[in-house]
Amino acid sequence: MPGFLAGALGSDIKDEFAIGDTGLGMTLAATYLISGVASIHAGELSDRMGARRSLLLSMWVTVAGYLAVAVLARSFPTFLISMAVAGAGLTLAGPAAKVLVAQHVSAGRHGIAFAVHMSAIPLAPLLAGLTVPLVGGTEAWRWAFVGGAVLAVVGILMLPAQKRAPEPRRATRGLPLWFAALTGRSGHGLARMSRTRAPVRSASEATAPGRFAHVRLAPLFAFGASATLASSAVFSAAAFFVVNSESAGISEDSAGLLLSATSAGVIAARILLGLMADRGRTGDILTVAVLLVASAGGYTLMAADIPWLYALGGQIAIILGWSWPGLMVLALVRTNPHAPGLASSFAVGGLNLGAVVGPAAFGAISDSASSSTALAVAALWACASAALCLLGRLIQHRSTVANPAA
Repeated sequence: MPGFLAGALGSDIKDEFAIGDTGLGMTLAATYLISGVASIHAGELSDRMGARRSLLLSMWVTVAGYLAVAVLARSFPTFLISMAVAGAGLTLAGPAAKVLVAQHVSAGRHGIAFAVHMSAIPLAPLLAGLTVPLVGGTEAWRWAFVGGAVLAVVGILMLPAQKRAPEPRRATRGLPLWFAALTGRSGHGLARMSRTRAPVRSASEATAPGRFAHVRLAPLFAFGASATLASSAVFSAAAFFVVNSESAGISEDSAGLLLSATSAGVIAARILLGLMADRGRTGDILTVAVLLVASAGGYTLMAADIPWLYALGGQIAIILGWSWPGLMVLALVRTNPHAPGLASSFAVGGLNLGAVVGPAAFGAISDSASSSTALAVAALWACASAALCLLGRLIQHRSTVANPAA
């Protein structure tokens, strides 16, 4: 939510810090950049630390960032740094949440579990939008970030206990006390924290050299690139939906209502696809590719700049083009059950990188050519993303056939 809050309250923030759209854009990029760049390492770390400790650490970092924005940010540089800290919590929270689902939810319910979890992405702008009538247009915008900190603390209290592996107790010397305080463990908890819950692996995996030797990296990189392109397209369409609606002859108020309805549609689509995946009707990467190709048709309709086509195309492009992340995560976890955090981090990292580079590239194309041209390019991004999905699926299949025991 940090980035979405800053976007929803952007007018008040720009007025207070005397910045323009470029400064606000830098702030939004900062909240996603760290998590996009570091997500792969964060995924591997969350597999080793476990879901509970990873989520505790990430949410305490987020709380610190929220409170820094509310209390300490009195200039644009301090605001930018505080927002980066708040966004840094997402770095570990994303993959750790996937580990949480993999460890605490039965495999037959992973589809709906990942769908509900991934619905947090479209839910965040809806919650952020609710703050505008409450504190928007006033100097009290900082209270929205205090509310974000409260939500993070509520999340901390809701975390289930860490599942314990039947491993021998190890020495706890050298464990930093500050880390124990952050994760809410002390005394006998220190011994539990020091245990390494390594996943059970085959002999070939256990002896393979390298930090990431227990996963097949080639298909994961293909899926990560696919997620980056798809995210670039849909984040751009959503970010510029209201702005571009004026050239299509739709009023700003009507476009705002359409965008809110679309966000609700994305949540419904993700949950429906998750339920279908649990029943064996979806869940394969092929379904993701089909959704992305269909979303490309939506971007093409939007590019026509005709009111009803723009509205219809926007619903198709954003709902279908943003409904796939849960399915991709589910597929990656199913093919990498021993490393759910690391495998899913490629998709999460792609989503975050797309949120950074997509709107910037889309805006540059729109300024240099036209909004219709930018939407046509977004359609090409979606098609290329679908092709990369199929490529990753092919590589995964061939590597499985070549080395079925791995």
